Amino acid sequence: MDPLQEIDREYQESTAYHEAAHTIVCIAQEIPILEFGLRIDSKGNGESHTYRRTGGNLNNTESDARERGKSVILLFAGYLGQVKMFPEIESEAIANDEFQIDELLDEIYPHESEEWQAAKNKLREKSERLVADNWPAIETLAKALLAKPWTPQGARASGVSWSDDTVEKLIDAKEVEEIVRPFRLIPIIRADRAETRVRPAKQ
Repeated sequence: MDPLQEIDREYQESTAYHEAAHTIVCIAQEIPILEFGLRIDSKGNGESHTYRRTGGNLNNTESDARERGKSVILLFAGYLGQVKMFPEIESEAIANDEFQIDELLDEIYPHESEEWQAAKNKLREKSERLVADNWPAIETLAKALLAKPWTPQGARASGVSWSDDTVEKLIDAKEVEEIVRPFRLIPIIRADRAETRVRPAKQ
């Protein structure tokens, strides 16, 4: 195989594991996934459509704190799933997830304070356990995504541009449900709406 083709293949595979880990840990925490599921392009960009907390809402009730914690765990999972298979690959997706993790923690604690760092470490450990406990499901979903044919982008697009490529591999939420059922995971599926879309996890 041409060296450049080999690099592209590794980026595609690492992206598939990244997005599969986001999706599976989302389901394991009983957070809804969105109907568009997860996708990758041929350039190593990916997106998992999950219903989760993003920065900007400063409400701090018990429910808000719980949502932030679960969202941080979900965000850590992408990195953990990716580096488990491809420890040598650095990506924009990892940096993007890290930024969003810090943004959510900044809404609760002073940035990089002792409490902030303790909370970050605790939530990462929880994410590590969930990734380890659900690794067979993550691996199965990633391999199923990689086995998909390349199709023109936009066939099931939500109206938001997430990639500058022309092709994608995708698995919608209904198929995700079929794939994870043998692992006793039951996704909660919600319609995709502009206010619930995640930012693309680009690599």
